[in-house]
Amino acid sequence: MNELPYAATSIIFGIQQLIEGNLWLKLPVQSPTTHALAVAYLLFSHVLWPIYVPAAVMMIEPLAARRRHLILPVSAGAAAGIFYLAMLLTTPVSATIKGQHIGYHILHPYHAIALTLYLTGTCVAPLLSSYKTIRMFGIAIVISLLATYVAYSHWFVSVWCFFAALMSGLVFLHFARRRTDEVETSVARSA
Repeated sequence: MNELPYAATSIIFGIQQLIEGNLWLKLPVQSPTTHALAVAYLLFSHVLWPIYVPAAVMMIEPLAARRRHLILPVSAGAAAGIFYLAMLLTTPVSATIKGQHIGYHILHPYHAIALTLYLTGTCVAPLLSSYKTIRMFGIAIVISLLATYVAYSHWFVSVWCFFAALMSGLVFLHFARRRTDEVETSVARSA
């Protein structure tokens, strides 16, 4: 049961990408529908992920010492998610097509602090896992973060979330590898 949140990561990314796909179909028209889709997308990208990723990693972590190390990323991610939720509820939000990407606009005065907390939750937590496959996911997320920032900084939110959705395929690798390890252990014990 503790594995379910981590296992659901790819499905949730899929839902988020479906929301953005629908937003693509509605833009450039600004309407209540495009506003609702933009807010829904930002609820995933800004509120859910910084809370969900570190919590899912902590829930699946078998080592108590590693779980203690995950308290900081969990706390930082929760703070970022709550901050962004407050901003979504109190400031204007919009999405526009710029170039070949969607640009999301959410104004807030503490960008550097909020981003630091966000990245601590979403990037550091997987890197602290005792599971190699989860650390690989964390490394892939960090690499995609850096590549997105360098190549697509104006459309950072949309592009990084797309890359993260692709990287979430590594979640499958985690469970496939665990199953193989369990089968090998079972065979070794019976021999």
